Amino acid sequence: MFFEHIKSKDELKAEYRRLARKYHPDLGGDAAIFSSLSEEFEICKSKLGAYRKMLSDVQIGDTVWVNGTECEVTWVGTEVFIAKAKGRTKHAVFNKSTGLGLSNSKYRASLLNNYFKPQRK
Repeated sequence: MFFEHIKSKDELKAEYRRLARKYHPDLGGDAAIFSSLSEEFEICKSKLGAYRKMLSDVQIGDTVWVNGTECEVTWVGTEVFIAKAKGRTKHAVFNKSTGLGLSNSKYRASLLNNYFKPQRK
């Protein structure tokens, strides 16, 4: 309700401060509205702060990096996930435990913006 358009922690913090000044009971605002504002802020803060440590923890909407290209996770299964390159139509299926592409093993997914070159055998 209050933070639908927020994309980053900095935006969230700035918008919360702005709205807190408007709705805080000590400043003439409504206590019920301020309470719901604070509750939504905590929920959004935890969602924006969620950092996945392993590919097995990815969720829909998370950002992953595939060979240096920023991608968004569009589907998650028990053993695989699908990532779509941002701004493009290309997508691929990846193994959650290894991060390797199922159709092309040259594709390597990572949670960090690192380029993983496939090892030559």
